[in-house]
Amino acid sequence: MIAETTGSVRPAPDQVTVIGIVGTGAVGASWATLFLARGLTVVAYDPAPDAEVKARAFISEAWQALMVSLGTPAKPVPGERLQFLPTVDAVARAAQVIQENAPERPELKTELLAAIDAAATAEKPILSSTGGIPPSTLQKSCTHPERFVVVHPFNPAHLIPLVEVVGGVDTDPAVIEWAMGFARHVGKHPIRLLREADGHMTNRLQFALMREAVHCLVEGIASASDIDDAVRYGLGPRWALMGGLLTMHLAGGAGGMKGILDHAGKAIEGWWDALGQPRLDEPTRVRLIEAATEVSAGRSIAEWVQWRDRNLADLVKLIQHSANPATQETTNQQQETGHVG
Repeated sequence: MIAETTGSVRPAPDQVTVIGIVGTGAVGASWATLFLARGLTVVAYDPAPDAEVKARAFISEAWQALMVSLGTPAKPVPGERLQFLPTVDAVARAAQVIQENAPERPELKTELLAAIDAAATAEKPILSSTGGIPPSTLQKSCTHPERFVVVHPFNPAHLIPLVEVVGGVDTDPAVIEWAMGFARHVGKHPIRLLREADGHMTNRLQFALMREAVHCLVEGIASASDIDDAVRYGLGPRWALMGGLLTMHLAGGAGGMKGILDHAGKAIEGWWDALGQPRLDEPTRVRLIEAATEVSAGRSIAEWVQWRDRNLADLVKLIQHSANPATQETTNQQQETGHVG
């Protein structure tokens, strides 16, 4: 049994040795996989009767792809460093940091966070994986809202480097900085959102494109396979190296962003005006389910997940080894100063 952790000082990000996972579905188990690979001990709680069996199976299946993405020699899953505890309170007492991963239902999350907050001593950060609920909404149930911060990962969380760090109105800025440093310590690439928004930011970008993909599908502009291929073979390769803003800047040639705005600004506004506003009504739902059958080409979700993770591991390594000049300069400065967050 892991002893309870107590103290009056928040541990430095690189001094965390025991982390709590509350909720071990796909997101929680993915976090657990990453934390175990980074040398942490994980204490976990999930009320489902078969939660531990499913979580351990997930970790075993995900482990090899993670080892590839980290560029480390294959090694066995350190299963002894994962321990399931009988209650939320037990996890909150045993861990130095708690990562909450409950379903996206505000009432469920606030109840769970209140229980974590009540059991965890005040120096312990509480992190949430919520994909879109504003942190100010969730921290209202906490006696110590200042130590609550959203650290939102992206599926699969053990492979995709990005996390969004979002503080609420009552979050201590020092906790936000701590969360940024902790994310870097476990190998993530954190971005800090300067204000709250429904869906945070990256999901808003993602579903803006998804909305137009649905519009193109239901309007018969292209087949489901060709819509996906437009991203995979056209937009995706560039976006793996640089975001939309830098892409647009380079599209202007020597004139940069000003050049592209001067040259194509009116056309771009016209394209924006022509974007669709589809609704997920029954005919659209039917069309999307048909589209899923088309793009999955008869293969099971389990087969696609294995294919995705195997190839993501190599792609993530490529991205991390091809940091853009601005990012590389910042990284070099951090390495020279010893500052990692």
